[in-house]
Parts: sequence; structure tokens; C-alpha cells
Amino acid sequence: MKGWLMGALLIAGLSFGYDDALLFEDLDLSFPEGGLTGIVGKNGTGKSTLCDIVAGIHAAEVQFCEWRGQSLHLADFAQLVAYASQEPEFFPALTGIENLELLGLLLEQPDGYVARTAELAGLLGISPEDLRRKQSGNYSGGMREKLWLAAQLGTDREFLILDEPFESLDSDSVDVLVGILNEDQRSGILVSHVVPASLELVDVIELVGAEE
Repeated sequence: MKGWLMGALLIAGLSFGYDDALLFEDLDLSFPEGGLTGIVGKNGTGKSTLCDIVAGIHAAEVQFCEWRGQSLHLADFAQLVAYASQEPEFFPALTGIENLELLGLLLEQPDGYVARTAELAGLLGISPEDLRRKQSGNYSGGMREKLWLAAQLGTDREFLILDEPFESLDSDSVDVLVGILNEDQRSGILVSHVVPASLELVDVIELVGAEE
């Protein structure tokens, strides 16, 4: 299996289930360099669960894992992941910028993380005033989603996971996010019910499985 596709995340023999229900059995996955891989499938096939597994939230049985030619445990790979899950995780009493400062510390980000992330948030439509003065608990759902996406995209982590990133965005913000992602070129996973035609994916994987 080693060398199956160099310069990529390779996962072989992944199995996972809830209680007695097996969701994945001996699943082999390859995520190439140079951009995002789309994950598609019907509801209940485990798209978000797969994101959680790669991000280290769920522990799965894995026979083999390799990143850029080096074998490693999938749990260790999670340290390289920036995960924009469907539920933004902010402290509601803190302003947007205060949340970014705290997140930068928790993720051990280098100097410049907050400024870089604030710039991305601005591109997505969050004003500097709202970022610095407004508590995140008073943000709209769309604003929280934009800040959460910016917070993950602004990290120096090498693998992106984006779970339904377009769902809460207006059309202008979708166009901006597509432009950011097309320029980013980091490897990663994209789960989305609707994929904009202008988004450049390097591959698409279809999941087929039983209902969760």
C-alpha cells in the first residue's frame, strides 16, 4: 500500500461504526496534493462522520495511514488539520478578535495569525468594527460561519476540512470563498450538498453506506 499515491494523505482499511451498526468497513481513501477533494453521498452515508474521524474527533480502526510518504497514526495526523465543522466554536462573551486571539493560542499559531484571519474575515464581509467591538454571541449565524471559516483558513495547518462551508453564506460570500479556496491549494476535504461550478476540486469521492 505504501507509495499508493505519493504526496497525499492515504488511509487504508478504515472501519468505524456506532454501537452495533457498522458505517465504514475496510474503506480506502486517497486525498491528493494541490487542492480539495469533494466528498459526496446521500444523507446518512457518513460524510460528516468521516470529517470527524480525519480531524481526530472520532477514533476509527485504520490499517495504514501515510502523509507525504511518511507513515503515521491517524490520531497524530489530526494535529495537521484545520477543521471548519458545521458548528462554529466561539466564546459568546468575547468579541470576534478576542476569539481569534484565543484560538491562535490554543492552536499554537505563529505571529500574524490574527491579522491574517481578520483579513480573511473582512473579505467574507465582517467589518473591522464588528470584529473588534461586537461579542460573537451577538453575531448572526452567517457571521459566525464566516468567522469560523476565516479562523480555520487562516491557520498554518496543512490539511483543510470544510463541512458544508457554503450553507449559511450569501451568494457574494460564496464567490469570495471559492476564490480563496482556489488560491489556497492546500490538500483537504470538502463536504457540500451544492458545489459551486467555479470551485476547483482535485478529486471527488462518493460514499455509499447504510443509513446512520
